[in-house]
Amino acid sequence: MSKRTLFTSTTPLPRGLSREAAIAFLHDHVQMIDLNPLIKERHRIPPPPHSPDEELGCIWYSLTDKVSYLPGGLASSEITYTCAFHDLSRGLQTHCYAPMGVETRSKWSIGGSMPGEPSEPVELGLGAPTSGLYLREDVDLRCNILMAGFVKKTIKKSHSTLVDRLSEVARSQAGASSSSSMPSGYQQQRQQQQQQQQQTASSQSSRSQKPPSLTLQNDRQSTSHSRHASSGNPPVHSHHPSGPNPYTDRPLPPTPPVELEDKALLAGHAQHGSRHQPQPRPQPTTAELQ
Repeated sequence: MSKRTLFTSTTPLPRGLSREAAIAFLHDHVQMIDLNPLIKERHRIPPPPHSPDEELGCIWYSLTDKVSYLPGGLASSEITYTCAFHDLSRGLQTHCYAPMGVETRSKWSIGGSMPGEPSEPVELGLGAPTSGLYLREDVDLRCNILMAGFVKKTIKKSHSTLVDRLSEVARSQAGASSSSSMPSGYQQQRQQQQQQQQQTASSQSSRSQKPPSLTLQNDRQSTSHSRHASSGNPPVHSHHPSGPNPYTDRPLPPTPPVELEDKALLAGHAQHGSRHQPQPRPQPTTAELQ
């Protein structure tokens, strides 16, 4: 005997995530499948023979779940089933066909309103948030009456984990989009600050690595000495300051005349080729002076 069970769950979405980004996230079928903790395998397939006519245009997958019947995974088994994915303007619709007559229809939609948008009426009895966006899941389950409780519990647990993971991914994407959408003026200011910090760090490092000026002067002196040595001429050191010579305007004293006796001595020294000390001139006597 088959039993039909309906239940709805809502989950607030992080601020900063736009409606378009959330809907695009639901339209990514592979990501939605991989976020389900029960699914172990997935394969894209053509529409199976049991698909109704209205679902021939859907995207079909063959999925394999690992289901635990006892806590701690003491008893578990793998179940393979088919599922159709159909995109909606505000979300996603799925229809899964599992063994033993288990059939699940799920509808995922984005509700609520973003800041600046007019607030839409909130459906009563759902516990949906009054502000911001939220994810809504409507599940229509049909299965054997003896299995209804277990199947419902398994679906709610797996979908709760799926929604939590979806919220984490959406939160990370919202943070990345908000950082990339900073005002251009703020970005320029941040870039200028970073450039100033880099310039300050480079100037400090160059100052710490710059040798003292004494070493530079010694290097220059050694370079000049090496140049003089290579040229073969000794360096000429000037003891006078640069500029005009202060002694050039002073006339030299006149040369005294050579006496006759000095000329004779010089001539004799040249003839004999020997060194003679010049004899002193005789001092005049008292009679000569008188």
